Amino acid sequence: MLLAACGDNLGGAGPGPFDPQPDESEGLVNLSSDLDLLLEEGELAGACSRYLDGEARGRRARLLCGKEMFFHESFDTAGAPAALIDHLVTSYPDEMGAGFERVGMVRDPGSAIGLPLGLAPTAALDEDGKVPAYAFTCAACHFGQLPDGRYAVGAPNHIYDYGRQVLAMAVYPSIAVGLSSSDDHAADVVAEVQPLLDRYAADAEVRDALLEALQSLAALGSAPALTREIEGYYASWPTGTQDFLIAPLPLDDGVHTISKIIDLWGIPSRAEQEAAGMPHAMLAWTGGARSLPDFLAGFAIVGGRDPWSAERLAPLAEYIETLRAPDNPEPPDPSLVADGERLFGDDGCADCHGGPRGSGTRLYDYDQIGTDAAMERWMDADGDGEPCCGVELTAPLTGQLKAPRLTGMWAKRRFLHNGSLESLDQLFCLDPRPAASPEPYGGGGHMMTCELPDADKRALIAYLLAH
Repeated sequence: MLLAACGDNLGGAGPGPFDPQPDESEGLVNLSSDLDLLLEEGELAGACSRYLDGEARGRRARLLCGKEMFFHESFDTAGAPAALIDHLVTSYPDEMGAGFERVGMVRDPGSAIGLPLGLAPTAALDEDGKVPAYAFTCAACHFGQLPDGRYAVGAPNHIYDYGRQVLAMAVYPSIAVGLSSSDDHAADVVAEVQPLLDRYAADAEVRDALLEALQSLAALGSAPALTREIEGYYASWPTGTQDFLIAPLPLDDGVHTISKIIDLWGIPSRAEQEAAGMPHAMLAWTGGARSLPDFLAGFAIVGGRDPWSAERLAPLAEYIETLRAPDNPEPPDPSLVADGERLFGDDGCADCHGGPRGSGTRLYDYDQIGTDAAMERWMDADGDGEPCCGVELTAPLTGQLKAPRLTGMWAKRRFLHNGSLESLDQLFCLDPRPAASPEPYGGGGHMMTCELPDADKRALIAYLLAH
């Protein structure tokens, strides 16, 4: 076996990793080139109120509530000033795009000013409620347009440039109004916001709009400033990756990590977990979240709020459990796929990826896989095994890494847990990998896919692209 590090994994037992899943969507549309159709043609608005008030009953009504939460629920987490975000989406249609389309988000067709799907009203930033804010929803990272043009719920948005978006909100206004100069920031940081600064300098209406936005934030006093080092982190992240525990967000764990946005397709059911010998759902890259409610409650915690109860999260969790990976519109050669299916077991892939949808059934130490180990210290900079920052997590720290589900591989643009690779050809070393980089950017490890014969690599890639 090439995968000796995974040899004691019994994940190959039980059902096959890509056995078909039943359709449990109750007719909701989660994949379409028609955005209005995917958004249920207006049915999402008020779906939770109708369900919770008893006006709408049954499983479809519950899932419709969950879908409304997916797109529009911020869980009252900390957000960014609404006035500043409104300014960016209305004053910079070319640089940021309507609905932040230039940074990879999708415009909300129901928004009069062109806000994106994935940002929603949240708790005000001041005690008097005079400074409205928007915060992220599930759709910010887990909804997007596929390479073939269709929109898919649960898709990992690997074109989302979160780092550039944050710099537009934090650095651009500071330089524009003279609170700082370009010399106060690294060159690559200034380069990210320079198009905005150029438009600001050339357009009096844009200047007036920014000043008006900033005046509305007077109740906040001085805005939190990013250090030069942290600004550099934001400028360096590839699209589709992020660190959600870093300033100016509510929690900063003191560890610079990068995690690739992961899909939400095909999360194993309880029965599948038991059949595969999994200890629980093993969600998040560290695999510590035992269930979707645990994972979702953790989202509220890192957003600076108390977690919601499992009962309150139940419609959203049940909806996410219905999401399925879309079929590849250009499937590979069936004979090559068949060869890859055989090799998936013969070459040892199933030893680590033998669970439902190719997921692992246990966790691995970073030195077993050889990938960038920065995330080993996630929420645990001092390595004492206890979460930092005075918070109680809904999932234990593991200091380990899971083998992710291999769902919708044809639609993904980032590989390895830190997103350092851009293709399956790089993962299998058919194309060169990036030059060696320091943590957390390293693209090494997982070398078992590089040690195979080229014919095996191509067959395995075909097998993965078929799912």
